[in-house]
Amino acid sequence: MSHAFTAAIAARDANALIDTLAPDVVLYSAVTNAPFEGREVVADTYRSVIESFEELRVVDEFENGDTHAFFWEGRIEGRYISGADRLRLDPEGKVREITVLGRPMSGVATFLTGIGPRLARRRRGGLVARILRVTALPLPPLLALLDPVSRWILNARSR
Repeated sequence: MSHAFTAAIAARDANALIDTLAPDVVLYSAVTNAPFEGREVVADTYRSVIESFEELRVVDEFENGDTHAFFWEGRIEGRYISGADRLRLDPEGKVREITVLGRPMSGVATFLTGIGPRLARRRRGGLVARILRVTALPLPPLLALLDPVSRWILNARSR
């Protein structure tokens, strides 16, 4: 059975997603160690997430008691990214904790260039959004250089 949060992600419906959040929800991001705390902050974050994805689809979903997890894939700024979200629910079925994991690193870095400025604009204004965008912009292409190097290393013959 799909949780309403997962259905809202698949439908890219920010308002429906926000309705699933507990007031004291905490989001643990794939990008930063600092937790995003409270419904207002997490709501702003997911508005920015939904706006940033050019494509987004849920590809798998699991449930065990008060824990739901789903795998997703999509594109932000033309870069492929996939990941998994683990949701923990409160007794009323509202999302109280979200943990997001993502891959590859170049895609996760695109969270900073695509989602970060939108969130920064909502929370801190245009200047902070521009600074974040400019400082993070080199990260996705720089990390994308690891992909061909990794393939080259993995395809090496044993000596």
